[in-house]
Amino acid sequence: MLKWNIIERYLAKTVIAHTLIVWLVLLVIMGFSEFMIQLGKISASYTFNQAMLYTVLKLPVYGYELFPIALLIGALIGLGGLANHSELTILRVTGWSVSRIFWAVMKGVFVLWLVVTFLGESIAPKSEAYAKKMRDEALHRSFSINGHEGFWLKEHTGTKSRYIEVGHFVNDQLLAPVTVYQFENHRLKQILWAKQAVYQQGYWVLKQIRVQKLSFQPAHQPFMQQLHQPQLQFQTETLSALPTNLPVTSELLKSLNVEIRYMSILDLSRYIQFLQLNGLDAAPYELAFWRKLASPLVIIGMLALVFPLIFGSQRQVSMGQRIFVGILIGMGFTLLNQIFGNLSVVYHWPVIVGAFMPSLLLIMLAWVLMRRTR
Repeated sequence: MLKWNIIERYLAKTVIAHTLIVWLVLLVIMGFSEFMIQLGKISASYTFNQAMLYTVLKLPVYGYELFPIALLIGALIGLGGLANHSELTILRVTGWSVSRIFWAVMKGVFVLWLVVTFLGESIAPKSEAYAKKMRDEALHRSFSINGHEGFWLKEHTGTKSRYIEVGHFVNDQLLAPVTVYQFENHRLKQILWAKQAVYQQGYWVLKQIRVQKLSFQPAHQPFMQQLHQPQLQFQTETLSALPTNLPVTSELLKSLNVEIRYMSILDLSRYIQFLQLNGLDAAPYELAFWRKLASPLVIIGMLALVFPLIFGSQRQVSMGQRIFVGILIGMGFTLLNQIFGNLSVVYHWPVIVGAFMPSLLLIMLAWVLMRRTR
């Protein structure tokens, strides 16, 4: 159990309070921007209330993503205010080292990080999945989306209809497996099982297929003839490939996909196992998985970088300057994180390098700057 003395509580409360204020401001900005985007999509099927609900459901994922930047700016403002009022100087004079002040602040941030992690791992993925499902079903009524595990499609043409079950949404150009139920006059005529559906040159190609055709023929057995019931017959065949039309395109699937970074660690782990068992590329999902495990290092690095900026300045700095510096650092780290991650996937580097290297570089930079301030 963590124990705080009066000074540690004061430092932690100061940083947490300013972090929550910055976090709220960033969420309001992101929420307003998202709502403006959704207003442009309002139609007869996608109403104003649904657009507002979609925006609210997106806030948990935005909050999870914005927390490191909010912590950086909040710590700069909170500790910077203490520095401007000479409170940190008094602590140094009374024997508090910079590292002791850092770990005092880190205790409070750790508790806040646990709350945010719970938000990002349990609430945010479900909220994001429901938001996408609600909006896309409103815009495309023939779809029934059930998140990353799979979905159903339906198609009606006169007296014929098809119901298509997609077992897993691997990506916007690969579905696996796929089952197609064909009906005519409300009677099941054919069932088609395919291991994969690959999107090629504007149409879908089913691979490794087993087809079972059903038909009703006049009964030959005397008992069935007496009941005046037809006899059900099965005809089975296998095919290596079969081009077909599905009521969904690769471009549309991109908009229906729940983004990788919003998946929970548990979902990512399960999905990586599925991809590996089927011989599919799991690198993007492995990168997202390791990035989530690297999130504590991101928090430590962001907070550690604040201290040389605060203790290294010999003059008072305005709040606007600190916010500007915090935004620059946050944007720079985000860009570095994206570059390392993409390079690790493209050039087949160990994804753990792409996930942890930006955080380790941030901590090393903070450590070097901190040594110069002592």
